[in-house]
Amino acid sequence: MFKKKVKLFKPELFISQNTAIIGSSSSILNKEYGKSIDRFEDVIRFNNAHVEKYEKFVGSKTTIRIINNPTFECLPIFDYSKEDQFFVKYLKNTNVGIISPYKIKTEIKNENCTQSNKYYFLENKLLQYIAILYFINKISIFKDLSKILLAKKNFSIGFYTIILCIISGIKPVLFGFDLKEDMNFRSHYWEKIPSPANRHNLNLEHDILKKFVKYDYIKLGL
Repeated sequence: MFKKKVKLFKPELFISQNTAIIGSSSSILNKEYGKSIDRFEDVIRFNNAHVEKYEKFVGSKTTIRIINNPTFECLPIFDYSKEDQFFVKYLKNTNVGIISPYKIKTEIKNENCTQSNKYYFLENKLLQYIAILYFINKISIFKDLSKILLAKKNFSIGFYTIILCIISGIKPVLFGFDLKEDMNFRSHYWEKIPSPANRHNLNLEHDILKKFVKYDYIKLGL
């Protein structure tokens, strides 16, 4: 199937129109989506989201792994095990997209990139402002996106990836995004997590995702 270039990544990243984006909500365990997910040409997962032992719910296929800068830089997060903290170092034969609000130092890239993987970087917080201009004709969406940025919040990488697909002309199918979930008490299907950090507005992101569904920018997996 024809692939489209995902805007803003360097070097150029191409993904299929037939793409599934897999979120981390524990609601994904309510139904065995695995076989349906694996039928997609491209399957995008985030950070250290686990696959092993959850295949019948989340699938086994991963063609692109999008991670944030703390995960790429192997910074200690929550009560991560050593394997989770250094997750990026264990990745093999993977397309890895890194989203960071700042330029990552060359020495960190040299230390954490391996020859078996391909890496694609988006390293500029200002690009969030450029991305939302796509929605300027959808006033309610544009206002909500502006609220997040004016409050000096970063987009979560899952939300940002969805936006990047939309502005690149790709309509992804989402699994593991529970739009009814109170994100003040968000969940991950493979781990217990503390209260969300204050750098995102996850509840407003969910409100915007509902509008993306309404305007047929995205589809929810059934």
